[in-house]
Amino acid sequence: MILIVDDDNAVRMALGLMLKQARVEWEAVGNEADALAAVRTHEPEIVILDMNLTIGTTGRQGLELLRKIKVLAPECEVLLISAWGTIPLAVEGMNLGATDFITKPWSNADVMAKINRILERRKKKSSPTLDDLEREAVREALRKCHGSMSEAAKALGITRQALYRRLEKYGLK
Repeated sequence: MILIVDDDNAVRMALGLMLKQARVEWEAVGNEADALAAVRTHEPEIVILDMNLTIGTTGRQGLELLRKIKVLAPECEVLLISAWGTIPLAVEGMNLGATDFITKPWSNADVMAKINRILERRKKKSSPTLDDLEREAVREALRKCHGSMSEAAKALGITRQALYRRLEKYGLK
C-alpha cells in the first residue's frame, strides 16, 4: 500500500488517480496526525510525503515527519515531494532515510518509474532465491540427521556425491 501525505487535496487526488490507474493500492491523508496513524495501522510500503504540510515553505515539517515515520516503520520507503525543493533539502531528506525526491509539478511517468523500482527492489529483497532454499534444505537435513552425510543425502533424495557438491557450493563444509 502507498500512503500519500499532502495538505493539498488536489495533489492527493491527482497522485491517487495515477496510482489507481496503475492498479496500486493507496490511501491519502492531509496532516501529520493522520499520516502517523496510517503508518501505525496500515504499515505502507511507500509513503509519498509532502515537505510542507502547512503554509510554510522551509520543508522542516516534512523532515520531522520523515524522522517519525522512520521510527515507526524503518523499512518503509519514503518519497519526498515539494514545490519548494532545494538540493540541500533533498540531501538532508536522503540522509534522514528518504528514498528519493520528487519536485512539483511532477511527471506521472517519472513518479511511477520511481515507485515501480522501489516495489521491484522490495519484492526481490523479500523473495528467497532457489539457491537460498536449497542451502537451507541441506542445512536442515544435516541438522535432523545429526551430521550424518549418508542419512542427510537419503533424506534429500540425492547421492552423497551430490550432497558433497552442494556443501562445497554453499560453503557448508
